[in-house]
Amino acid sequence: MGNASALAGLLLLFGATSASPASAQTATIDGAYARLSPGNAKVARALFEAQVNNTTPAAATAAPTSAGAAKALTVDQIAAMKNGQGWGQVFQSMKALGLVAEKNLGQVVSRYQQRSTSSVVKTAAHAPVTKAEVPEVSASYDADAHDRDSYAR
Repeated sequence: MGNASALAGLLLLFGATSASPASAQTATIDGAYARLSPGNAKVARALFEAQVNNTTPAAATAAPTSAGAAKALTVDQIAAMKNGQGWGQVFQSMKALGLVAEKNLGQVVSRYQQRSTSSVVKTAAHAPVTKAEVPEVSASYDADAHDRDSYAR
């Protein structure tokens, strides 16, 4: 029943039913990503970037098309799906719609971290190297004069 309720939530998110006005639905979606904790935002971003390449982000109130793959979700739509359910259920809903190809949520997050880590490493590799600001100690340094223990006694 968990997958069925998650799929129903996704269909509501896309506006497949007309029970609620579109403006009320948009209000719950807009800014949902900004309200996430840093950890949840990372998972939402990973799911967003894991969507298959042949999809394009859908408008907040657009219904999925019957021809071809579903439209890609925005990060706000993915974050809104999290409301009241776990990320695993969000992943399963997206997988059922053909939006992600990975086997599980762990693969999605792992690939996202690998991509973000490799981009940081590439950026750092091209950064200029500067000498660290370390005070130099001269050979005539007197530990006793500076109230420090001296090992050279």
